Formats: sequence, C-alpha cells, structure tokens
Amino acid sequence: MRYYKKILHSIEELPVFDVHSHISIDQPQCRDLSDILFYHFMRRELYSAGLTDDNFLVSDAPFEKRIEEFFKYKPLVENTTTYWCIKKILNDMYQISDGDIHPGNWKDLQQQIIQKGRDFSYPKSILNRMNVQCSLICENHWSQEGLTRNPFLIPLYEDLDLFHFDPTRNLSLLDLIANELGGLPENSDQAQQSIYDFFKKKFQSGIRYFTAFVSSAFHLIKPVSSQINEIYNKKKTGIQLNAEENHILFTWLFYSYLEAHKSIGTPAQFVIGAYWARPGMRYGESYVWNNHQLSLDLVEVFKDFPKVSMSLMFASLSMAQEFTIIARMLPNVSLLGFWWHTLIPNIIEQLISQRIESLPSNKWIAIATDAYSVEWAYGKVSLVLHCLARVLSQKVEEGYFTEKTAIEYARRILYENPKEIYRLEMG
Repeated sequence: MRYYKKILHSIEELPVFDVHSHISIDQPQCRDLSDILFYHFMRRELYSAGLTDDNFLVSDAPFEKRIEEFFKYKPLVENTTTYWCIKKILNDMYQISDGDIHPGNWKDLQQQIIQKGRDFSYPKSILNRMNVQCSLICENHWSQEGLTRNPFLIPLYEDLDLFHFDPTRNLSLLDLIANELGGLPENSDQAQQSIYDFFKKKFQSGIRYFTAFVSSAFHLIKPVSSQINEIYNKKKTGIQLNAEENHILFTWLFYSYLEAHKSIGTPAQFVIGAYWARPGMRYGESYVWNNHQLSLDLVEVFKDFPKVSMSLMFASLSMAQEFTIIARMLPNVSLLGFWWHTLIPNIIEQLISQRIESLPSNKWIAIATDAYSVEWAYGKVSLVLHCLARVLSQKVEEGYFTEKTAIEYARRILYENPKEIYRLEMG
C-alpha cells in the first residue's frame, strides 16, 4: 500500500471527537501499570489462554506476583488486537521499544506511570497528542472538581442497569423513577411524565448526552387502548408479567425514553448486539448476541421518531449490513465506531469499506473508544486510524478516492460528523 504512510500521517493531523468512553473525570490517566496491562479484554484473553484466575491480576496481592502471572501467559496473547494496543501505548508514550515489556524493565515503567498518574496536566497532553478535542465520558455522576479541572471530558449519562430495553433483565426505567420518587407513580401517564421530568432535569443541569442498551431480546409490541395501564398496574403491584406483556412494557418504556429525547432535542446513543453482565459470568466476559428481527423492529421505532438523531454502536459483524442499510435508508440514523468484538483490524477494515461504499459521508462517526483511561483511548484511536489509513490507501490505489478526497472523507468521519450529530463545539 504505497499511500498508507502518507495518508496515515495526514489523518493523524486531523482533529478528532471521541463520543463514547469511560474515562474517569477524577482520574483520567492510569494510576499504575496494572491499568494498562490488566484491561478487562486482556484479562479475558489471558484467562482464555490458560490463566486460572484473572481476578488475581487485580487483587491485593503484591504487584510482583501479579505481573509474574501475566508474563507466564504473555507469549500466548502477543498476537491479539488488545496486545497491539498495549504495545502502541508503551512504545509511543513510555519509550518502551516496540512495546516490549519484560521482567527487566517493568519496574522502571511502573514508576513512570505512577508519576504521570499524579500529574493533572498529563491527560490533556495525551488527548492533544491524538488531536482529540474532547471525549464524552459514561457515568451517572461526576465531581464538580473533576469537571472544572478537565473541561475536555463531557458527561455522557449512562446507567446500563436501568438505561436498557431488555425484557430478560429485572430492572428498568421504572426502577429509575421509583428511586427518584421513593416509589412508582399512581398510573402509567404519571410514570411517563416522571421519565420526561428526569431527562429534563438532567438536561437543565448541563448533561446533554445519554446512552442506552438495546437488547437482542427486545421485541416491538405496541400497546393498544388501555393495555399499558393494565400492564403497568400489574407491574406496580408485583404481579409477574407474561412474555407478551413484558414486551409491551419495554416497548412503552423505549418510546417514553425517545419521547424524552425528542423533548430536550438531544441525540439518542445506543449500544446493541452484546450479551454480558449475567449471573455466572466473569468480569468483562461478553458475547455477540444476534437477532435479525431486531433490525426490522428498530426500523419501525426510528421511523416513529424522525426528529430524534439515533447514533448506533454495535458489537456484531453479522448485523453490520442490517444497521448500515438502516443508516442508508433513514436520515435520522447514523453509525458509531467499532464496539467490543468489532474492534479487530480485519473487522474494522471491513466496516470502514462497507460504510464508505454504502453511506452518505455524513452518516457515521469513526471514534468511540469505550476506553477507561486516556492511555487506552490513545491505543484505540491509533488502531482505528491505522485501519482507516489502510482502507483509504487501497481506495486511492483503486481510483475510488484521490489523496485529497480521501483526507477530506477522513476529516468528516473523525471531526465534522460528531461535531454535527452531537453538536460539539470544542477545540
């Protein structure tokens, strides 16, 4: 790919918005080496490779013992995307040649990271290195001190125990308003108004963005006549709902959620296509969860809310074409980044190429790191830019783009689209 290096250099100079991360407002950078090496996907890969108990890596055991376990299994995971990101972080940010951490250099590296972890100026310097203007950070509370110190980190309200549309889970938005009010309102109309009031209150407090999970178990069944009142009253009194009633309840909650977004005029960000956080599952354990009927159900939902901008991030390659075509057909739907099990170079490049060839250029956003620290954001942004440069280089060689139009396209998906869809004005 003779254009790769030139295109990579050019797109690394472009401004970027990261519209989904888990960077801590109070501790944006890593505290020590464990925050880099024992990231949850690395833990899963080490466990898969044979490590008996990955919880040991984040236990109170001496770090020397924990990293000793890491080194035992490191040769078996050095080929993975997760480890590519670790090497990129260590090479570029801590001058570890080729990211080669070993028993002879980890102690000096640990001291470097601990020192940087206490430097309040360090997080912004890392974002500047990536040209990231700001990052939307998932949480349901933020300290004012952290917001003041890190104005480049923007609240993205997330509470996936409650902000989900998954009839297989026990909790829902009803529990959210019950927590807010000390109990459920008298009837479904009052409950719906309480949902609206919650979002209005958050919006007025300065929170502009919200994210939620749409389960592959979701099935669209709209209530008819007074059906929702009857179902709501059963739910309120603790009577178990049957499967159809549960689907109707979650459809009503989904529509109430989107009505709230419509009223405050903010985009609705959704994560889709994953199965995780269930009884018996380990920390970070997750799977791809497909339901091809879901895409058609979502088409109907999205068409019912043409004024709400839907921003979709999914973990399933096999559902990618379905969501790409939805974004191709509907003006209020756009795609977002590469979530969880799609953050693999082979898949990233397939999705980039599919989106280039299928969608108007304003219909997707490239960067949503889902990172828990600025260091991991750096690794993931670097990975996506690497893949983007490879695809664009190939497109230039094929005559699909010129070098100029390739860079213009990259600017749109890295900067212009998130700026427009999320109405971001930083930088």
